Amino acid sequence: MSLDPRIETARDGHVLRVTVHNPTKRNAMCHSMWQALADTLAAAHDDQLLRVLVLTGAGDKAFCAGNDISEFKIWRDDPERHAAYDATSRRAMTLLRELPFPAIARVRGVCVGGGMEIALACDLRLAEAGARFAITPARLGLGYGLDDVSLVVDTVGASAARRLLFTARMHDADEALRMGLVDEVHSAAGLDAAVNELAVTIAGNAPLTLRAVKAAIAEACKSSGERDARRVQRLVDKCHASEDYQEGQRAFAEKRPPRFSGR
Repeated sequence: MSLDPRIETARDGHVLRVTVHNPTKRNAMCHSMWQALADTLAAAHDDQLLRVLVLTGAGDKAFCAGNDISEFKIWRDDPERHAAYDATSRRAMTLLRELPFPAIARVRGVCVGGGMEIALACDLRLAEAGARFAITPARLGLGYGLDDVSLVVDTVGASAARRLLFTARMHDADEALRMGLVDEVHSAAGLDAAVNELAVTIAGNAPLTLRAVKAAIAEACKSSGERDARRVQRLVDKCHASEDYQEGQRAFAEKRPPRFSGR
């Protein structure tokens, strides 16, 4: 197996699996990986057949250990290159947060720094019992921007966000579950089955509804003056005008699982 840092993808029907692959550095993200992740997610945005994304790290040692600090001398000492690096990573994070269908983070091993941001940008996070979590800019002297802090606050609330960011301490999976950083914790042997079951369950639901619900949740998290209610209503109307809506009614009446097409 090649050890070159990269983003790997595999497709299983309506599910896209994306793997952060840099195992010799605990799957830390280098600039080329941020670019590849952004390109992968941009293509996923345009793919009307996708219903779920599962994002994980290669191996069992790490989900993602954040940014590859060995590149900082190359990318962060020069202001122009620093700006280019930040623009690339921001593009990837924005595309992940705004993915029109649900994203699941499958977390094994360490999940820290930028890796924690990637996990938080997913809709759901399932972790193995041995996973560990930290947000560490305070240990590195880095500033943490409003978008990054908002991801944390939106997930765990302001009080837990203060604890995470002020201490930069490592938390185990049970602490992360209590805090709301993750949604489920499973044994190492049971994690893949749980992730697969969740992905299959979501993928079996009406894709237009999934997209409408995800958009509505995103708008609901905004202040009332910033919400785009018309955008959500357009998506709701699209559901009601769809073939899938008719299929759902027929399947319910016939007491059988629905067969949704996304039309």
